Amino acid sequence: MKIAIDGPAGSGKSSIARLLSKRLWIPYLETGLAYRAAGYLLLRTLGEREEVSWEEVEPLLDRIRIEPGLGETVVYVEGRPLLEELKDERVGNMASLVGTLPQFRERINRKFREIIGDRQMIVEGRDAGTNIVPEAQIKLFITASPEERAQRRLRQLREAGVQADYGEILSLIKERDRRDAERKDYPLKPAEDAILIDTTGLSLEEAVEKILSLLAEIER
Repeated sequence: MKIAIDGPAGSGKSSIARLLSKRLWIPYLETGLAYRAAGYLLLRTLGEREEVSWEEVEPLLDRIRIEPGLGETVVYVEGRPLLEELKDERVGNMASLVGTLPQFRERINRKFREIIGDRQMIVEGRDAGTNIVPEAQIKLFITASPEERAQRRLRQLREAGVQADYGEILSLIKERDRRDAERKDYPLKPAEDAILIDTTGLSLEEAVEKILSLLAEIER
């Protein structure tokens, strides 16, 4: 079985995908980590930017390796696993810029398909059901209000000991939403056969139980 999980930043799709992976015993591919790894490398080598080019990003692909596992995806940059480094908001913003490049999306999506092959996989990202695994038997589009997503991100950062401002996070989320929805190639949108799951006001456990109940109904 292949399960595609799409949705905007901060909707809870990564946390949901990780827990579903453990519950269903199916490997998990978090595609957004590849974008964050590229964003991390760009930030480290070029500093913060308002736009990036394919010529700057293309050489970085050979320095990134992705390994899906049960409940987690590990990304290696130059042979070293990246964890906390990828959570930086500046890295996330650079990753969003990388996502505007159609050449990057085409190249990385091919890489994702090679990784997935014929295996069972939970594939989570922003165009998993529309472009990476359009053949997936189950497609979910996870969403939540921008305000809810900003509050979640603020809690995550504070729990990690990072000082952050709610208004700034909300502004970044809305800007990423606009950028993702308006890009010419691979715009963020639900697949035609996707099931919409709104997690506003739901805990992680409640959202996962809702999805597991839905999967049980589909199997029946």
